[in-house]
Amino acid sequence: MRFFRLYSFFVVSVLALILSACSDDDDGTDYPFDREVMELSVLRSCGDKADSGDACYRLRFRYPIETERLEALYLWLDTSVVDDTSKNVSSSQRDKADSVIEFVRKDGKTYDTIDLTGMIKDYLKEKYDSLQVAIFCKYSKGDPGAVQRLFLHFGDDQQPSLVSIRMDSIWTTGAVSQWFRPTDQTDYYSPAEISGPIVGYNVVITAANKDEDLRKLKISVEGAEDTVRYARIRFTHDSIWVDTTLHSSKEKNIFHFVILDGQGFDMDNDSANLFVMSINGLKTESRYTIGITSWDSSGNSSVEVTKDFFTTDSIAPLIATSLVTIEDTLFPGTGLAALDSNNRLRIFWSRAVDPLVKDHGIKEDTVLLFPSGCGAMDCYDTVASYDVMRFNPVTKTWDSVAFAGGSSSRYNKEYDWDDGYMSVVDGGRYVTDTIRWVVPGDTLILRIRARDASGYYSHSLIDTVYVSPSALANELECPEGFVAVSVSDTNKFCMEKFEHRNDSGEFVTNVLHSEAAAACEAMSASGFKVSLCKERDWELVCLSEGRLNFGVVEDDTVSSSEFLFRVCNIATNDSTSATNVTKRNYRCINPMGVHDMPGQLQEWVMGRSEDSAAVLKGASYKVFNGLDIESIARCTNRSFPFFTRVGYTQDTVYLYREGTRVDTVFEADTSRTLYAKLTTKDFKDSVQFFDVQDSSGNSVGVDYAPYAEYKKGGEEWLKSVSNGLVYVPDHVEKVFFTGEKIVYRKASSFYRSPSVGFRCCAYPEADSE
Repeated sequence: MRFFRLYSFFVVSVLALILSACSDDDDGTDYPFDREVMELSVLRSCGDKADSGDACYRLRFRYPIETERLEALYLWLDTSVVDDTSKNVSSSQRDKADSVIEFVRKDGKTYDTIDLTGMIKDYLKEKYDSLQVAIFCKYSKGDPGAVQRLFLHFGDDQQPSLVSIRMDSIWTTGAVSQWFRPTDQTDYYSPAEISGPIVGYNVVITAANKDEDLRKLKISVEGAEDTVRYARIRFTHDSIWVDTTLHSSKEKNIFHFVILDGQGFDMDNDSANLFVMSINGLKTESRYTIGITSWDSSGNSSVEVTKDFFTTDSIAPLIATSLVTIEDTLFPGTGLAALDSNNRLRIFWSRAVDPLVKDHGIKEDTVLLFPSGCGAMDCYDTVASYDVMRFNPVTKTWDSVAFAGGSSSRYNKEYDWDDGYMSVVDGGRYVTDTIRWVVPGDTLILRIRARDASGYYSHSLIDTVYVSPSALANELECPEGFVAVSVSDTNKFCMEKFEHRNDSGEFVTNVLHSEAAAACEAMSASGFKVSLCKERDWELVCLSEGRLNFGVVEDDTVSSSEFLFRVCNIATNDSTSATNVTKRNYRCINPMGVHDMPGQLQEWVMGRSEDSAAVLKGASYKVFNGLDIESIARCTNRSFPFFTRVGYTQDTVYLYREGTRVDTVFEADTSRTLYAKLTTKDFKDSVQFFDVQDSSGNSVGVDYAPYAEYKKGGEEWLKSVSNGLVYVPDHVEKVFFTGEKIVYRKASSFYRSPSVGFRCCAYPEADSE
């Protein structure tokens, strides 16, 4: 999809391309950029003459802009005749071309393909990893453009991504580390295919103390197929295998083992990619290093990633068993926690301690209870830090929110009750933290662990906090999946929390505006009329009474564009996150509890008039060249989808002669001498109009194409341009093609895209009458 505002960026980009091409020279020679092929790419598809089982490669390219005196295209494989830097070729080099393709002019043909399959068989037999393809244009007169080239890649030569090691917990004699299965790109020409199988991992655990013996370590790995002690994965020539390693007393502080995997990255279930490795048998307060290298099934290995850690002392810190929150005064006696105006939740818990002796006698309860004679710096010390985590019910994982409210230095402040409120008090029993991105009515499951100076964690304090609903939520009992919103004192309604999903929980995308409207109207909710959200209502909810520019409670520690990119999936080309709710970030939420108004999917809304009914709001995961993230993500931004079509006129066309050149214009110019005037009867061009229909046979709009193009392509061509709709030929009209590409706005009624969804709104029936 394109937008009007893209045009200026496009012009600047073309000018930049022209300037850079024209400034490139070789020994003072100018190579006209308009006399060289462009947009070289490789198609992994077979031509008509390919044998079954062939590894097929086809070179796709765009013909030069200038084809007037183009005679032939020369093509070379390898670098033995044409190297990888030269811009020109001699006549002797042209005589040694692997292929010479005579140029045959075909009106309207701008792209072509050359089947390389048969030409590269010998190179495949010799097991080339890659192969240069060079192409050069021969002109009968004038300077040629420079040699253009690309490289074919054979097989899988892409390394797996790096393993990212996280230490989950460390104690006196052991540790638990976690990592997720890395992705592996198996095909150079298909960068989105990143789920190649990982054979396994070479793991090395090293003790800093060379006298320490690690040979009897106990290792267990959740998520692995198997583990092999004293081994490593190796690759030679075309074989990959597990080989044994030395484990003599000379290297007793180094422990090698292999973790076998055999699976590819699971895009739909993150937990299936998780490995949890437990190590037991280490020494107290000692230093160790874990190194992990992943291997794919083609023998490619990632770079080794290492992680240092220290085992802890022998006494774990202690923490209380429950949290304390401030009750919302609007709901007295309920225990419901209050939020501040920035959707933040303040939590308190009894200050944890690190015992210095084993027989300390401290009891863990809602607060820590200290026996007589157990004093600070004698019986216990303060802990080093706290680990605060929030359970994500969608992904079933714990998400870190430590230091959510600011610097960790506030853990040095002590709090206690003072007339029903928590205040800073010397010797207070409580410390505090702040949880951001909380919405009215939330239920939060929080986990807090205290950590001493050696890194030893306490048992987990796990508690559930029930957040008070907004007053508006009590007033409007919204249907399931909707949240109460307000755009003024009198305009209150319900909006879907996420973009619309079907009964299976999948986001509904690639729908027409009319289909989106019908899906909303088919929903039933007692006391409400459900419809596609009105454009102005969507915008005002996004603005949140003018407090937000982007429809999200932003992180004030980073710029808005960086936050939107990292959290809201704008212009990342990450369709997986957009279509899988478990991969979305809960922080892309507005204060009323509406998720993902910027980012993920653009949304159909009901426009403000019949002339602009099909309007898109928000931003999607798609990249729109020339538009910065902040521009496309603003709540006030609106988009009208269109297709680019060939321009034509049915009005009078005027031809004026200037020497041997004839100038074509579309308005009379009395200052010039008229050569000829063309009307409809003189036109040689024709346009075929189509009635565009949906799958039910309903007409959704009118489209058109040059008649010659339609007749040449036939039904197969129609299918390729129809985007899943039905194009029914309607009538043909005589026209004059202007030579321009125009914006065809009527396409909005039959535009659909995988990046476009919608959101329904439920309006109280009394307000909708």
